[in-house]
Amino acid sequence: MDRYRYFIFNQRNMVVLGLFQIAFSTVCVVSGFVDGIFRTESQLGKTRAPIWAGMVMGVPGILALFSSQRKNPVLVNVLIVASVTSCVAILIVIVYSSLTLNYGEEEELSPAPVHVIHTKFVLNKVVKGANIATLAASACSAVVVLAMAYLGCRSLPRCSCYDSVTGMVSEEP
Repeated sequence: MDRYRYFIFNQRNMVVLGLFQIAFSTVCVVSGFVDGIFRTESQLGKTRAPIWAGMVMGVPGILALFSSQRKNPVLVNVLIVASVTSCVAILIVIVYSSLTLNYGEEEELSPAPVHVIHTKFVLNKVVKGANIATLAASACSAVVVLAMAYLGCRSLPRCSCYDSVTGMVSEEP
């Protein structure tokens, strides 16, 4: 019975963090689709990195929702591993968005009709806006994922702040 004595796991905070993480990953996936549709074809653009990384970023959010409902240390360990994996995906998205922020439909001095030049200008702004949204969502997601990993680590019985006799978090002076 002692090994199932559960840790102090703030369920309300984990639900809120999980919902935020799912929202940020959704923003990343939607911005990735916008980026993929309106960007000119390139080797970097064909990778669809924001879409795949956004899906990976959503996994800790889903696990946070499940771990807040089920008091299972294995699920919390999986949440911590998924959070670290999500940090790697966030780094990939930040690098991708930083590299492609200035890449888009550049204005060319060509004898093209005015509506084509205007369309290229608008598409360039849409792609840049999608990249900025991806960068902002990734930065916020990094904070949320690290908070989820911290809360998960604090709640594990092998944590230094966990008292195995009482099952409570020991106060530090």
